Amino acid sequence: MKLHDYFEPVDFSRYAATGPLGKFALGPAIEKSNAKYAQLNPAGLDVAIIGVPVENGERKRNAATDSIRSALYQLAALNKNLKIADFGNLKSAKSPKGTMLALRDVIDYLRELNVATVVLGGSQDLTTGICDAFINDRFFSLATVDSTFDIKKGVEPFNSTNYLTRIFKRLPNLFHFSLIGYQTHLAGEKLIGQAKNFGEYVRLGQLRDDFSYAELLLRNSNVLSFDVGAIKYSEAPSTTQKNPNGLYGAEACQLARYAGLSTNLNAFGLFNVIKDKSTESEITTKLAAEIVWYFLEGISGRKTPSERTVYKVEIEGLEYPIVFRHEQETDRWWFEVRSISGEKLEIACTEYDYREAAENEIPGRWLAFIQKMDSLSK
Repeated sequence: MKLHDYFEPVDFSRYAATGPLGKFALGPAIEKSNAKYAQLNPAGLDVAIIGVPVENGERKRNAATDSIRSALYQLAALNKNLKIADFGNLKSAKSPKGTMLALRDVIDYLRELNVATVVLGGSQDLTTGICDAFINDRFFSLATVDSTFDIKKGVEPFNSTNYLTRIFKRLPNLFHFSLIGYQTHLAGEKLIGQAKNFGEYVRLGQLRDDFSYAELLLRNSNVLSFDVGAIKYSEAPSTTQKNPNGLYGAEACQLARYAGLSTNLNAFGLFNVIKDKSTESEITTKLAAEIVWYFLEGISGRKTPSERTVYKVEIEGLEYPIVFRHEQETDRWWFEVRSISGEKLEIACTEYDYREAAENEIPGRWLAFIQKMDSLSK
């Protein structure tokens, strides 16, 4: 696959390092990496950045993609030698379906090369094209950061407010779904309640009570779709959503960093920023760039698994012990689940899950994932 055939290449002269960091900014580092990897050997990359300036199926010349890119390039170069290439913006397709197919092909190809992809949107319905690259993955997990639950409530044309409906239909065996930071008055407890058995749903208030819980969800996820409208209006005013409540900018950056740290996460999409000539737009694109920067900073901190202590906990009534693994260096926990057919999978968990099992109680999260595994074997 020739990736450059899919993209309009970046004109780095448009993004000269005019900020205070000069040659120590991220832009010059990416330009240097581009010369080495983008055309010749994408397999040597750690991260690929791609822009998709398409909003609800329509190509937008004034999409926020390039504004986010410009702001990102002015931020500091990362301390570690992270190999990043920016392939530019996806070329125009003849139809919305063509855009989704091209995005699917690019994500699938880069995933095979073990290259993490950052998608600068565009609208959030582009998540559908990203997820299509995982359609044959039995254990695919999707996470979204959003203040709403974007599913169809009736007869509606496909767009960024109901894109999840199509994803759930196209991937009926989606292994896990996480909605992070939703607001009850926007999503509706009745709607969320109908889908509780399908995944994990974390209200904004619950997230703030235990922000580390988001790390748990993102450690398991393959894709993160981030709606910048989940951030409160006063901090990100130029988005398709305009909510008085929401995430703070620093919290959004922390979520992106958690996603970057996850070795399971293959693609990160940032969506629904509106571009115009206002100061509000400039503030929002700068925050969007910072969110991407912290995702990259998280990737630079990824580590190969270190030595882990294995605990096998016998629980009355269970045929097999529950296997827990504890990584002492990071104090992170996992448990093992296996299906009726014998497939095994590690799931991120907490020390509380282990303590619960040690007291002869079946952990609720373990039981939920065992049921998911069993359903795949039927």
